[in-house]
Amino acid sequence: MGKYSLESYERYQMVKCRPFEKAEAMEGVGISTFETVRIVLGDVPPDIQKKTLLEVSVPAERIVTMPEAESGLRSLAARYYRDPLVVGVTLLTDTNRASKHRLLETAAEAFAPKRYFVPVEDAGQLDYAIKRGFAKGLIASVGENAYDTCEAFAENNAQMLFKQMPVLVRFSEENKRAAEYAENWHAAAISGADVPAGWRIALRRLIYPKAVSSGGYAPMRFWWTNRGPSFCHEETQVRLRIEKDGRYTPIALADAPQKIHLADRVHNEIVRIPAAPSGVYRLEYGLFTRQGEALALAHEGQTADGYYYADEMTVDHTPRPEFETIWDDYFEDGYYPLEDPKQPV
Repeated sequence: MGKYSLESYERYQMVKCRPFEKAEAMEGVGISTFETVRIVLGDVPPDIQKKTLLEVSVPAERIVTMPEAESGLRSLAARYYRDPLVVGVTLLTDTNRASKHRLLETAAEAFAPKRYFVPVEDAGQLDYAIKRGFAKGLIASVGENAYDTCEAFAENNAQMLFKQMPVLVRFSEENKRAAEYAENWHAAAISGADVPAGWRIALRRLIYPKAVSSGGYAPMRFWWTNRGPSFCHEETQVRLRIEKDGRYTPIALADAPQKIHLADRVHNEIVRIPAAPSGVYRLEYGLFTRQGEALALAHEGQTADGYYYADEMTVDHTPRPEFETIWDDYFEDGYYPLEDPKQPV
């Protein structure tokens, strides 16, 4: 490290942690898949064995009265809305426009918090669902001619909706360009093809002080990446903790992204270290949903409760008041001072 390197501006001894990324995650071998289960309203609902999109069919001839049809949808939703294997629901019906809109809203409301997925080729349903605010995902069905699906994305202005909601892509037959379509449409999950999909989140680098004060502060820099091809549309929370002799102490962190976009994401924060006995601790991190579910990252060694090992952190009782305001006069993203040195170093 030369005297002109960025690290030479640091004012404390730091730990630079670069967790190892699994090769299969970087290459996109980890595949997110789903299957579609069609249920005709009124039939006996099946048990779900795999990650599934429910495709509920409501034929006009099955509808005696609208209240009865709505009641049937709510009964079906009561069976599945808490099932972790159900990724969402979509509705098929050949009723008139007013009845269709009423059934769509009933299904979206009844199955919540499951996502309602709108077929990208159904322009009327897509427009209505977006305006009414219940479109929470897209389903793209690719048949013999994949260009029909490409055309539907273009005609219905759906190319950029992947930033707002997950996109499921299902192939009805083998397609040599399946991987290309999955990447272009930012597929969160794939059905009918063995190609990469979903998000691949990794912690590229974590920088923090080697020694911190019990009850004091610590500047921490996180550099995350999502190698895609999909956004993570979950509301998430990054969690930190230190461990020694089997005792875990959480460190409060404000990093709670509503969604995680593609490529890099930087978060810098001066955290408060909880009061803890002096010693050398293991620093661990994890990514969780707001409901507390641990999300798998592109690293080895996830613990049973969802954390990954970063490195060691020394806690002692030496006062370090400068850590609380250390970024007041130089950039937190790097190490350059806010003012040029008075003379060359």
